[in-house]
Amino acid sequence: MTKRPRQPVCTRRELDETPFLIRAIHFKNQPTSAIVFAFEGIAYSYINHCMHMNRPLNCEQDAVFDDTGKYLRCSMHGFIFDPTTGECQSPVCLGQRLQALRLEEIDGTLYFAEKHLILSA
Repeated sequence: MTKRPRQPVCTRRELDETPFLIRAIHFKNQPTSAIVFAFEGIAYSYINHCMHMNRPLNCEQDAVFDDTGKYLRCSMHGFIFDPTTGECQSPVCLGQRLQALRLEEIDGTLYFAEKHLILSA
């Protein structure tokens, strides 16, 4: 069996210089996007959609964090999520989670480490 090549997302430096990045992907054969960000020095990635209305977190504003910088926030209705777990903190979807995507860092480059994920061109 052939091992699939790693899929570079960005460099750690690029990620540290911006609040978040969006990457077009196919996840489980479905086109979507991923958000990638650093929070308290750790890189995280999630499928970029709020479970409430199936919209990207940044659909209304070019931001994914709330004004405090402590929570991810859907710009459509203001639902907030713990950035370390993806767990929704808003009553309507309390306890539901964003779909986490595993990242791997090698020599200053971040890669998606998901079997069912392909970066789009």
